[in-house]
Amino acid sequence: MKFMLVAIGTRGDIEPFLAAGELLLKDGHEVVGAFPDQFGPLARESGIRFLPLDKGFIEMIEGDIGKQALGGTLNFWQKLKAYYRLYKTAKEVNFHVFREQIEYIKAESPDRIIHSIKATVPVQWAYQTGKPSLMLSPIPCVTHPIKNKSSIAFRGKNLGPLLNRWSYKFTKYTAIKYLRSYLKKFGEEDPGQKVLENAMLAEPAIFTVSPSFFDLEGQPDHVQFLGYLERNKEQHWKPTQQLQEFVQRHHKFLFVTFGSMTNPDPAGKTDIVLKALAKHGIPSIINTAAGGLEEPPSYDRNKFHFVKSIPYDWVLPKAYAAIHHGGAGTTHLAVKYGCATTIIPHIIDQYFWNNTLSELGLGPKGMSIAKMNESNLSEILLPLWLNEDHKRKAELLGSEIKKEEFDLSILKVLTD
Repeated sequence: MKFMLVAIGTRGDIEPFLAAGELLLKDGHEVVGAFPDQFGPLARESGIRFLPLDKGFIEMIEGDIGKQALGGTLNFWQKLKAYYRLYKTAKEVNFHVFREQIEYIKAESPDRIIHSIKATVPVQWAYQTGKPSLMLSPIPCVTHPIKNKSSIAFRGKNLGPLLNRWSYKFTKYTAIKYLRSYLKKFGEEDPGQKVLENAMLAEPAIFTVSPSFFDLEGQPDHVQFLGYLERNKEQHWKPTQQLQEFVQRHHKFLFVTFGSMTNPDPAGKTDIVLKALAKHGIPSIINTAAGGLEEPPSYDRNKFHFVKSIPYDWVLPKAYAAIHHGGAGTTHLAVKYGCATTIIPHIIDQYFWNNTLSELGLGPKGMSIAKMNESNLSEILLPLWLNEDHKRKAELLGSEIKKEEFDLSILKVLTD
């Protein structure tokens, strides 16, 4: 059977699709993946035949416009201008990404499509062809309601029953309205707003999100929260001797990463982090990743160790606590391995996880990357490092997450 995987987003959005693709290939299916061009090497590494989507989405986030809008310290009017520029760029990128989705789906003629919540063309394809589609998402609270939480557009805050319901109607309406506008631009069939909304909510939905985080009472049978879908990423990586020596020297250390997020001043953000850590004498492994942090020419190498990339499933089980950007994958893995956690959010879904983890008592609530300074980061570090209750709660929740196992049989709805 031929499966097509279609996903848009950063690496945290793509990882569940790589893992699902590996599972499907192992079961003997043909798998083709349409992801942003930057993830071609990862797709090929997993054995997935790769179709590149416009790489402008990632370039937009990592470029000057994205850095200024999402991580800068601009005043209100400057930030408004940056957001407008981001909107104009996103509009152009989306034009290409929607066109590519339509063209690839027509050319490949798959038997089944598994798509991300940001890739909505397969919803129309499933309605039009009668073939099954399934939504796979590491991001909850977009169109499928969770009790006592508003949609992610409102950072998941509990706004009360009435406003919570309205928030999901708003995001559902907006997502389909956006899809329909591009269907019309490319001369594709538009079944109408209500028809597509119903089709989207009726298709099976698998959230690679731990059910341990939420009250899932009232979820329909075709919507399942199965835990984070994780690949074994150590098979293509080995730790350096210096890294191993650092871990052996510091049995209690902090892990810091901003993952795929960037900002206009990585050197300045790194200086803030190092000064706050040094103030409390906290040894740390710092991951520069996509460039949101950078290794300075001079620092205390006994206390701090910088890496350019590191498998989280290697470092997090060894770490005591973590400070990170709040990507879905990083959030799940930090908790899974029992790390007390503080999130420094950059974009909207990360504010959601910042609220969720702090409400669960897993660590102090973080501030946005734009508002982070040495003073407020120092205030957060001490309870993160010393409050054993945060660590205990993280370990308890982590033990529940470790019991969650994603099995290929979950995809049986599409393989029959």
